[in-house]
Amino acid sequence: MQVTVRGAIAAPFLTACLAVNTWAGPTFNVTVDTTFLIGTPAVLAFDFIDGGPPSNSVTLSTLGSDGTQGSQSTSGDVTGTGPWMLNDSSLFNELLVSFNPMGSLLSFSFSTTDNPPNVGSFPDAFSFFILNTDLSFLITTNEPTGSNALFEYNLGQGEGGLTVFAPDQQGVSILVTPTFTAAEPASLALLAIALTAALIGARRRSD
Repeated sequence: MQVTVRGAIAAPFLTACLAVNTWAGPTFNVTVDTTFLIGTPAVLAFDFIDGGPPSNSVTLSTLGSDGTQGSQSTSGDVTGTGPWMLNDSSLFNELLVSFNPMGSLLSFSFSTTDNPPNVGSFPDAFSFFILNTDLSFLITTNEPTGSNALFEYNLGQGEGGLTVFAPDQQGVSILVTPTFTAAEPASLALLAIALTAALIGARRRSD
C-alpha cells in the first residue's frame, strides 16, 4: 500500500519536526565574591550589543545578594524589573541596577536564544560590569580591549562563546558555570513515527 502525504498535511508535519529539533542555548549561573565591596555603593551594568542579523535576546534572572538592591535604569530595548529581557532591536541595550551598599556575594543566571550571526554580521554580545555610582569603573579586569568586563558572552557559539576575565582587585572573584537544556534528538524520531502512524490510519479509513 502506498501512502501519500498531501501538502496540507506535510507542511505542519515539517514545521513540527523543525520545532522539535530546535536546540536551546546554554544557561549560565554566575557567582561573584564581592567581599572587597562590602559596604560600598555600586552599580551593576549588563550590556547587550547587537552585531547584526539575526535577532537574539537575553533573559537575566533576578539578582541574589546580601547587599541592598536599589533603583534600576535602562537604555535601548530592556524590559522587566527582575527578571529582565534584553533584546537587540537597538544597537546598544543596557540595564543598570544600583546597590547601596554591596554585600559579600552576588549571584544571578542568564540564558540566550544563541542564534549565530549571519554572514557579514558580528556575534551579538552580552557583558557584565561593576561600576561606581558615577558610572566609572569600580572593578577593573584583564579584558584585553580595556572594557573592564567581568565576562563577555558572544552568542551563537554555545559554551565556547563565554570569556571570563580576572578582576584586578583582590577580594573580588567571579565564577560562571554553564548548563545546557536541549530538546532530545530522539523526540524528533518519535514525533515522525506518531505522525506517520496517524497518516497511515487516515489513509486506510479513506480507502
